[in-house]
Amino acid sequence: MMQKLPSAPPRKIHPAIKVAIGLLVLAGVGVLFFRSVNDAQAEPYTVRAAHLAGWTIEANSGPDESGALVSLRPPRELPMNLFRQLFSRHMESLVTPTTPGISLVLRREVSTNLSAEAVMALARASGLGQPAVAPRCVGSRRISEPGITRQVYFVWFDVPGFDQFRQSVAASAGQDFAPNGLSPVLLLAAQPNFLGWLPIVVDQDRDCTAPVTVD
Repeated sequence: MMQKLPSAPPRKIHPAIKVAIGLLVLAGVGVLFFRSVNDAQAEPYTVRAAHLAGWTIEANSGPDESGALVSLRPPRELPMNLFRQLFSRHMESLVTPTTPGISLVLRREVSTNLSAEAVMALARASGLGQPAVAPRCVGSRRISEPGITRQVYFVWFDVPGFDQFRQSVAASAGQDFAPNGLSPVLLLAAQPNFLGWLPIVVDQDRDCTAPVTVD
């Protein structure tokens, strides 16, 4: 009868190697998690075609966190619908504007000799609010400071007549007014508030996080 040879003792794995393997597994899981989160946040938002027409030009008579003098107001369902989509993706504690709208001119941009009524007249003459607007993307900006993180979400729109309007305001407001110093954005949500975010001049590559489709 052949004698059975004793089996070799199991090879022990050094504790440092076990730790390294565990860290690699955790890193892989983390990468997959954040990739899935980013993919979800980059999914297109949807808006109804009916909500892209019938916007109104209104003056901001009271205090306004955005600092707008005159705004282009959407149907109330549009920002509500977009915010629901935003919240479902980010699940963050965010505030919404009291009166959502695309700021056409900021108070700080013009002197007191150019009234809101005059700005509204220029807006109507430029045809603002008549053709339907078109969403370009949902964008965001984030600023991390000691003790606080500030962020804002917005929708960048193509607004027919916007550039012409800003040029006409420049002709009335004087050389200190910058026609290209403000993009047509609808502030959607912020943390902790909307103070100081405008003016925003959108950089598509830096700011846009998701497209918007129309149904």
